[in-house]
Amino acid sequence: MNNIIKKYINCFQNLKADNIHKLLECLSEDVTFIDPFNRIIGKENVGGMLRVMFQKTQNPSFKVIYSLGDTKKKIIKWEFSCIAFKKEIRFFGLSEIEIRGNLIIKHEDFWDSGRNFYCKVPIIGKIFKKIHK
Repeated sequence: MNNIIKKYINCFQNLKADNIHKLLECLSEDVTFIDPFNRIIGKENVGGMLRVMFQKTQNPSFKVIYSLGDTKKKIIKWEFSCIAFKKEIRFFGLSEIEIRGNLIIKHEDFWDSGRNFYCKVPIIGKIFKKIHK
């Protein structure tokens, strides 16, 4: 595993509101971040998204299960947990990471937002639970 991925994984697993800057050091200025809720370009915008995550959830954390790939692309399986809507939320996802030079140029997350998030939202969660039976 190359050094940037080791550092990036370490930053995610130890991510706190006061050390987001360490993770941002791994990103190119024009990094693209995509997940079920966002399509963000630029590392400062990624930092803003992470700060909002810490404002809207309690104790968010990532645990990396494994990574595989080569020097230009990695797939990382992770488990995310937090407290939101007064409930514990915990789920697994995959990230595809693209590397150029010694920086992350793209991070795309794949996870089921309906089953893992919307089902836990008050009121609309009942609808999503019926869909995901």
